[in-house]
Amino acid sequence: MHWLAIPSEKLQRAGKVLRNAILSRAPHMIRDRKYHLKTYRQCCVGTELVDWLVLQSACVLTRSHAVGMWQALLEEGVLNHVDQELGFQDKYLFYRFLDDDEEDTPLPSEDERRESEEELPETILFVAQIGPDALLRMILKKSPGQRTGDDLEIIYDELLHIKALGHLSNTVKRELASVVIFESHAKAGTVLFNQGEEGTSWYIIQKGSVNVVIYGKGVVCTLHEGDDFGKLALVTDSPRAASIVLREDNCHFLRVDKEDFNRILRDVEANTVRLKEHEQAVLVLEKSPRASTMGSIKYTVISGMPEKILEHFLETMRMDIHHNDPDPAVDDFVLMQCVFMANSQLCPLLLAQYPFCLHALLLLLPRMSAVPFAALLVEALKQQFAIQH
Repeated sequence: MHWLAIPSEKLQRAGKVLRNAILSRAPHMIRDRKYHLKTYRQCCVGTELVDWLVLQSACVLTRSHAVGMWQALLEEGVLNHVDQELGFQDKYLFYRFLDDDEEDTPLPSEDERRESEEELPETILFVAQIGPDALLRMILKKSPGQRTGDDLEIIYDELLHIKALGHLSNTVKRELASVVIFESHAKAGTVLFNQGEEGTSWYIIQKGSVNVVIYGKGVVCTLHEGDDFGKLALVTDSPRAASIVLREDNCHFLRVDKEDFNRILRDVEANTVRLKEHEQAVLVLEKSPRASTMGSIKYTVISGMPEKILEHFLETMRMDIHHNDPDPAVDDFVLMQCVFMANSQLCPLLLAQYPFCLHALLLLLPRMSAVPFAALLVEALKQQFAIQH
């Protein structure tokens, strides 16, 4: 189950410190155990390891956190399931430290025990910091059908912080949480896919970097953590436009396979419009199923710069000065405006659009906090009048 043939020096030392501390504080935890007429030599029980770790430090926040910490050791072979089959689980399952793999392993000396006691707080803090990522990797390696509700929440929380998914709705991110798969490659130079091949998956870089290579041009750009690639071939059903080559060792990816991409994301990508200035997206819109009164297509703002969101609002809202059938966009704007723009910013920007903003002001005034908004508007009018004269 572990991925690396040789554990890192730091994690190998962490495993030794934790084993020595257990032998000093709770030696009964490491012993021969019988199960179904078979004896398992010098092993621990998963639930007992979690119990023990939670009691050692306040930085171990939950049992789930402790599971991730032991999983970090298991990934590198410092701790192993006795049958080499399972990730770490908070269950009555047997695990063995690397130092106990050999028969008749000597007990730690007094000096070793003392050193381990001194190092224990720092060791627990170190493993506590890497535990959540290890837990996430373990969950992502499960097949979608094996993921629990708690698993899906952990994946969803991770997806919220990935910049490549920033334009997607939370509903889409929750759907992705149930299908996204973890993929890792150990060596720089590994080719993930070649130019001209059929597109089968979309990738997001979770750790590491890759080079984008085009025949006759060589490396055209480098992608880093949080970037994505492979989407174009899936959206257009065309061959891969470039090759992707690992730029460094030990790269981690989140992968969405074609069938899931088409089911969840293809329509989203086809219905997404990105306005760019100087190669940067300043406004991301998604086609709305709700048509305007005039029958034209409406777009919902997904993300953008405050000024661009306001411009889009003024350009697309249906100005109904009689208030008989106000556009729902007005209420949407009033509810969300305070999130991305203070009234003190809004008023000057509205007046900068004068006279096109008059109908917008007539619709906004009854809905805003009238006194503060009106006061700021008057102040902005004074400033604009002073500038013009």
